[in-house]
Amino acid sequence: LRSHSRRARVRCCCAGVGASRCGGAMSTYSRPQVPAGSCGAISLRLAGRDLLKPISKMDQAFYFLQPVDVVALRIPDYPTIVREPMDLGTIEKKLDASSYATTEEFVADVKLVWYNARLYNPVGSVVHEAARALEKAFDDRLEALVGSCDRPAPPAPDSDAADGVPASKLRPLLRSLQSHARSKPFRVPVDYVALNLPHYPTIITQPMDLATVSSNLERGRYGTVADLRRDIDLIWQNAIDFNGPTSWIGADASTLREHTKRKFSQSGFADTAAIALDAAAPPPAAPARKRAPAP
Repeated sequence: LRSHSRRARVRCCCAGVGASRCGGAMSTYSRPQVPAGSCGAISLRLAGRDLLKPISKMDQAFYFLQPVDVVALRIPDYPTIVREPMDLGTIEKKLDASSYATTEEFVADVKLVWYNARLYNPVGSVVHEAARALEKAFDDRLEALVGSCDRPAPPAPDSDAADGVPASKLRPLLRSLQSHARSKPFRVPVDYVALNLPHYPTIITQPMDLATVSSNLERGRYGTVADLRRDIDLIWQNAIDFNGPTSWIGADASTLREHTKRKFSQSGFADTAAIALDAAAPPPAAPARKRAPAP
């Protein structure tokens, strides 16, 4: 996880203000609860890789990477309001030390970070709004990950479904994404050199774009509809992770994510359906030779 020298300069918006003045501070401290089994089949290793690390790399996360230094920030009332401090750096250490028995315990700690920030800092403050943005980004990633991990394995194909979904039926859906008014930034791979974004590969470890998805479809690299959807969703998630959910490109990615969901829902294709390559067209028949006229 990244460390930020800027952290020391951040002043909590409620410094020196009593609990009754802090943005919506509740009369009782209520630690977020996560029901057992709600995280499905997500392993702790996967949670650290696909949830904690991407969130910690977002720009707004620098407020939450280290424990709150109540002395340096001159906020002596913080411990009286926030009874269970938590930060993303501590969560990473707990993951590394195998301190969590379940993924639900890990998620509860992450939610505690956002809860504490919203409890202590008033609505509209920088820290409060950053916590809200990161909470939404985390919940979106968690929902997507639960769905992908809990998706049942595709059943063995039978004689009626052996052919699967022809790739030709999926091309119009991809074309609708490529022609969407907001899809221009996502049509080709990100040229991070030309855009002067040298840190892009360190944050986005699995780049994806619509042209690559289309190429993978034509080459038969997707076994099921779910595989195709996963790569398309990766395009939108990468944009949100790198640019932030409140940026214009993050907002466009969210719009396209919903557009994609609608298109797949309208198509009626099951996620477990296999994708079948189009049969190659037979070569044209050789023209019949003309017989020379008899002498």
